[in-house]
Amino acid sequence: MLNPFRQPYKEVATIKNRVISILIFGLFIFLFLFLFKPFGMAQLESIHQFLLSIGFGFITTFILLIYNFLIARVIKDRNWTLGKNILWDLFIAASIGAANYVFISAVFNIGFVFKYFLFSVWTGILVGSIPITISYFIVYNKMYRNALREASIPEENITWEEEVVITAGNTKNDFRVNPRHIIYMCSNDNYVTIVTNKNNITNKTTIRGTLKSAEYELRKNNRFIRCHKCYLVNLDFVDKVTGPNQNMKISLSVADMEIPVARSRAEEVSRRVEKTVHPIK
Repeated sequence: MLNPFRQPYKEVATIKNRVISILIFGLFIFLFLFLFKPFGMAQLESIHQFLLSIGFGFITTFILLIYNFLIARVIKDRNWTLGKNILWDLFIAASIGAANYVFISAVFNIGFVFKYFLFSVWTGILVGSIPITISYFIVYNKMYRNALREASIPEENITWEEEVVITAGNTKNDFRVNPRHIIYMCSNDNYVTIVTNKNNITNKTTIRGTLKSAEYELRKNNRFIRCHKCYLVNLDFVDKVTGPNQNMKISLSVADMEIPVARSRAEEVSRRVEKTVHPIK
């Protein structure tokens, strides 16, 4: 039987949606504490209840932003699984509990007491488990809907031209090539480098122009995908795609290199690679 906790886990939300989720999470903490007044908060004056609840909500939001947009880039790797992500979320919740204890100690000028520190950490995990559970339902519901939508997409009708003339928008250029031989194209300022492979021999040709114009000249060859503002890749040379959306890379089968994928294009790249090449690692 497959262990669900060992299944690959990939972030599907956009940056905007993740920031909104974090803000909602912080608001949830504020409202939960202010309205229900748990852990003895009912004994405090109303203004102190409000300020403490605001403080806890702010700490929650701040730590979530730091962990998800700074530390996660270092911690999360290409072998990230559901089990690892659950532990990661619980660790964040525990960190929020620890930060809240420091906040309370500073506000009320209380010395460090280990058992109260552990209680605060445990409280952070318990309170955090509610929105964490809800977020997993939302994520997996979105993944399920995406899978249904992708399953309904017809197989790609592959089209190739025998030869294209790439000028990259510069009429002085006259680079003729069979598009099947192009591995990828990349731009650097006002220059475009075309990397080809013919008879297992790799060549690079640099011409003056723009990648946007070169992409347009290849429009009748639908195996190319713009994965980044500086890269256009031939899917026939893609070996695999690795990493989460915020740090996704394309590994090529004939060139010893990885090509970056822009976060805004990660979902499209994942969909096309899964559909026509190999599973996402």
